[in-house]
Amino acid sequence: MTRDPDQRAVYAAEDRLAAWLDSVTPDRPTITVDGQTYEPGPDLRFTEPASAATYVDTVLARLRADAKDYDGREQQTVVVRPRAGARMAVYEPATGTIALPPFEVGGRWALRATVVLHELTHHLSGEALHTAAWRATFLRLLEDVGLPVTAQLLQLAYAAEGLGQVAHTVDDGTLAKLAKLLRQAERATNEHERAAFLSKAQALATRHSVALAVARAHTAQEEGREEPVAENYRIGARGKRGLARYVRLLLNIAHANDLRCTISHDSTAVTLHGFPSDIAVTKAIYESLLVQMVADCERHLASGVRDERTVWDSSRRRYVARPVATITTRLAFYEAYASRIGERLDEARRAALAAAGAVADKAAPAASTETALAVRQKELDVHDFFKEALRRNNIRGTWTADRRTSVNDAPQAAREGLRAADRARLSNEKALGEAG
Repeated sequence: MTRDPDQRAVYAAEDRLAAWLDSVTPDRPTITVDGQTYEPGPDLRFTEPASAATYVDTVLARLRADAKDYDGREQQTVVVRPRAGARMAVYEPATGTIALPPFEVGGRWALRATVVLHELTHHLSGEALHTAAWRATFLRLLEDVGLPVTAQLLQLAYAAEGLGQVAHTVDDGTLAKLAKLLRQAERATNEHERAAFLSKAQALATRHSVALAVARAHTAQEEGREEPVAENYRIGARGKRGLARYVRLLLNIAHANDLRCTISHDSTAVTLHGFPSDIAVTKAIYESLLVQMVADCERHLASGVRDERTVWDSSRRRYVARPVATITTRLAFYEAYASRIGERLDEARRAALAAAGAVADKAAPAASTETALAVRQKELDVHDFFKEALRRNNIRGTWTADRRTSVNDAPQAAREGLRAADRARLSNEKALGEAG
């Protein structure tokens, strides 16, 4: 039998999720995890496998109606049957069958929506094991059936059990276009070309965001409309040095893509508030630039060129020059890098908004007015959503983790960080996944 190395951690994460969902009651509809408050939808319960079968049929019908593509597997029929054993729920790929233990043999634990969706994920992903691809499909399925908060909680549970951040994005084609820019960036022969690709990527993100805003303004149908959401994003493990600079890089990218953010007190997580497509683009750009920032910093450290500071040497009874500490050099590099990236993305965003007609255009005043109003409405939607999130979660403080600057302690490292950010490109295709 093929070894499933992530199975134990996945099951533990789902046990954790089940405990969170079971703690929610009509009187107390919210739960708090890692300092953030969530209001998940109900985890439906079934009385027998036949009821679960009806639910599976409904889920597949919704996926088909919403044109959600799971490589055509959403078009196939999935059968649900009872099984004799009480300890396991299984998916049988040969027959497309989910086998659930019934209530009378001790299967109460399996007769709930999250367990049924777990088994349906094996069908939709084509994965027999609990791989990263399987987990990404499970998260996407939860979002597609209208359980985005449950998806957020499950991702937190995965992180708590040591499973890596799972990349899952809205299925709107924008990231596929970004990926093409990345492949072009890989072939860039000079820094000017690489700089152009970063601007093009941000312009694409902004144009896409504007187009969605205009589309929302044109439709009165609630079904299928994109609405603001909150998504928790893990930055790193508690206690790791430099997390605040990672957060600052993410915040600068998020700002350029119309998102608002709350940050955990220890800088281990950021909650992104805004429209799902903007969140997806922000995560893609961040994951690409983070890899480049760290790699460029390591190259600078390996070069041996280091800032120095004058200190008193008591044994030699005089002042001597000594290299600045490695962590100080690293923080100064990261701080400058994040700042310059924010400037570049803001410039690209402003140019894209002007090109899209989100500012006054004498040649086509009606079109520019409509676009500007749509963009303004989007800003108001995000502002109102964020304001309500702050009120609901009773968030009053201000994040100050990166208030103390390291630039003055290592100015040469800061200059290297600025230069690295100037030549940065979106080249981390692994972060985006394969795209055509």
